[in-house]
Amino acid sequence: MISPGVAPLPVIAVLSPDWGSSSESGWFTRQVAGALATAAAIHVVTPGNGPATVRPDGVFTVHRMASGLGDKAARRQDLLLDALAETGHDPAQPIPADVSAVLDADQAEPWFNAHEVLAAIAPDRVVIADSRNLGALGAVDRYDRSLPVTLVALAGGSTLHAWRPFTPVAERAESILTATDAERLHLVERHGRGDAIHHVGAPLAANPSALTEPNPWMGDTGYLLVITDSTAEDDDEQADLANLLRMRFSDGPIGVVYRDGFLAWNYGRQEITWAVERSSDLARLMAWARVTVDLRTPDLFGRDCLLSLLYGTPIVVDAQSPANQHARHGGGLWYQSANELTWCVESLMDPRNAAAFGAQGRAYAEDGFGSTDRFITRVLEACRIESVTHQDRARGQIAITI
Repeated sequence: MISPGVAPLPVIAVLSPDWGSSSESGWFTRQVAGALATAAAIHVVTPGNGPATVRPDGVFTVHRMASGLGDKAARRQDLLLDALAETGHDPAQPIPADVSAVLDADQAEPWFNAHEVLAAIAPDRVVIADSRNLGALGAVDRYDRSLPVTLVALAGGSTLHAWRPFTPVAERAESILTATDAERLHLVERHGRGDAIHHVGAPLAANPSALTEPNPWMGDTGYLLVITDSTAEDDDEQADLANLLRMRFSDGPIGVVYRDGFLAWNYGRQEITWAVERSSDLARLMAWARVTVDLRTPDLFGRDCLLSLLYGTPIVVDAQSPANQHARHGGGLWYQSANELTWCVESLMDPRNAAAFGAQGRAYAEDGFGSTDRFITRVLEACRIESVTHQDRARGQIAITI
């Protein structure tokens, strides 16, 4: 029985094409949903590869629809738009009818039955993940065109989100959440509505145990750490740059994280060990490094680069990487060529420069990303949801004024 002056928690449906944490976009969506779960009952709706299921996932209820087209449709969409961009087509202009037909089908099919799931959930608000998610928006409008919508943009540094067909998603949203201020400014430039687009950051923390537990790969030698998406045998740009750094700075300790193993180079002695698969192991490597060079291009904002800064270790990143903004805010340097890369690393391997950039980067990362409580508050305020007490949350209710 609900006491007088007490109402049930609001119900929020999160429509996400990726309900996992392997990608930054998936991880960030889960963090936003977790923040909302402190003040609401969260139902996640997502495409699946088997029969339709409804299962608990921690504090969430996950409704997995019987559709295996989500990943394939998203990849096909990206390739199609990249190919169209190579022809010189202006993303702000209408696209050819045959391309539009493929995009419409790719967007709609994975979400064909989502409006029926929403009818069963009866949400008070819907959160759509990805500003290209036209299929989810269509499902919401088929269910109830008056339902408030919050958009988790997941735009990062990608230009794909700027294409004209996706404009309705951002226009329909009452509020839009971004992981970084650079992403927010990018969307404000594209859509205006600066008061509706909110930089909420991300809930990241440096685990102190990384500085106390053994680091069996490199020890505490103030080494250069290089992170790649390549294998040790690949012949691609990242592997070439990693080899360049290994040869250029062979007079000191270097560790290279490949997908299939870790290469430790200690003053000319090489040792290849097992792959770095756990985030806690990568955290220990970043915590003891003098400089972290991340050759990868993250899909959203560069979570590992921020963790490196939270340990006081400056970063070097590609100028085109979404993580570039963290370097530009005082946490490191960025490069546009192989020569610039070696210069950046040489500059930061100087202990005095590393200490100065590390301190600046840590202050920046702690202010914008280093507090779970502040992240929750920003998400709830952007969605206009009142926070609740622990006791109210435990009994599934929220106090209201009457």
